[in-house]
Amino acid sequence: MRFEDFRTFICTLLLAALVFGGLNALQQARADEGHFVSAYHSGIYAYRRGDYDKALTYLRQAQAQAPNNPDVRYYMAVVLDKLSRPDEAMLHYQYVSANGSDDRVRDYSRRRLKALALTRPAADVSKTVFVKEVSGRGQVAVPLKPHNNALMVEAVLNRKVSGTFIVDTGATYTSISQELYESLDPATVRQIGTVKITTANGRIEVPKILIDRVTINGLEARDVEATVIEVREGSSFSGLLGLSFIRQFKLTIDPQEGHLVFQTI
Repeated sequence: MRFEDFRTFICTLLLAALVFGGLNALQQARADEGHFVSAYHSGIYAYRRGDYDKALTYLRQAQAQAPNNPDVRYYMAVVLDKLSRPDEAMLHYQYVSANGSDDRVRDYSRRRLKALALTRPAADVSKTVFVKEVSGRGQVAVPLKPHNNALMVEAVLNRKVSGTFIVDTGATYTSISQELYESLDPATVRQIGTVKITTANGRIEVPKILIDRVTINGLEARDVEATVIEVREGSSFSGLLGLSFIRQFKLTIDPQEGHLVFQTI
């Protein structure tokens, strides 16, 4: 085979691989979108029929595809509210009240937050600073920062930079802003791949990193998986504390005192 023919053959193979790979990526994106739409609408249908357990199952599937979608989070809140799970419902209502695009939905979420806060018993936070107990377990109560009724706390990353975060039990990963990520010095942060998320502009791929330490008032989580996201300029928060952080603690809410109580497991 002549060199020119061999080169043409190789270029043809590479072009075919690129086209095939692009088609596969497109098909996967369409499949992901289809799964989201199916789970979301199935969840709403089950909710309207009064089958709240099934609705919650479907909505959790939809949320796995679109962790920050306020419409999914709203129905999650309503269903959890119906199931008498107020602590979980409040976290979703708080997210919707801060990030929802529909004024009526935001207003309803805020009204439910107030109503649930009035009916919840106060948590035992007699020791509201870091406590080292005889068992060796620690506890810290963190004052909530008021911002459109969202649960917001100050956290320090890698003992180096700090930011204000929304506590979000519905998010799989913790998320930090691009600005905060650059302050950490990207060369010193472990990269562990990418993850697809759904935003107002569609589905995008963002970096996934491993943060060595995330600290709140002396209480520390290690090896926290996080995504790097774009946060609107002038925003009052630097990201979200998702399940990759929260699952390392037992989390309770004291809405009357305005505290989040974290306890090591």
